[in-house]
Amino acid sequence: MQQLKFIILAGNYSLCRLNHNDALPSWVFDSSFYTISKTETESSIICETKFVPSPIRNNDGWKLLRIDAVLNLSLTGITAKFSQPLAEAGVNLCVIATFDTDYIMAKEEKLVIAKEALEKAGFIVE
Repeated sequence: MQQLKFIILAGNYSLCRLNHNDALPSWVFDSSFYTISKTETESSIICETKFVPSPIRNNDGWKLLRIDAVLNLSLTGITAKFSQPLAEAGVNLCVIATFDTDYIMAKEEKLVIAKEALEKAGFIVE
């Protein structure tokens, strides 16, 4: 497999929590990137912070990094390759998988540490 490259996306992101039976708010769809997960106990939304209204329960201060490649769904161990060096560097993260690729959410105050840890592990980070 070729050397993987991460692209740091512009903007700041929030992880929001709604009740599981709440309707999806329209502000979500204004974000250039969003993902929605629903369970029997909650709905979680990740989107650009600038669109999240103040009464919404959220955790903000996240940056988003995208793997700059289409990943074959039969590949194994990709998440372990980048999550292990980040864990060893003390970087908490959230991983978002899409059909084509993976994204990492890292806290903005740990972005420099995350970048250094990924580069030390052999990844390219732009």
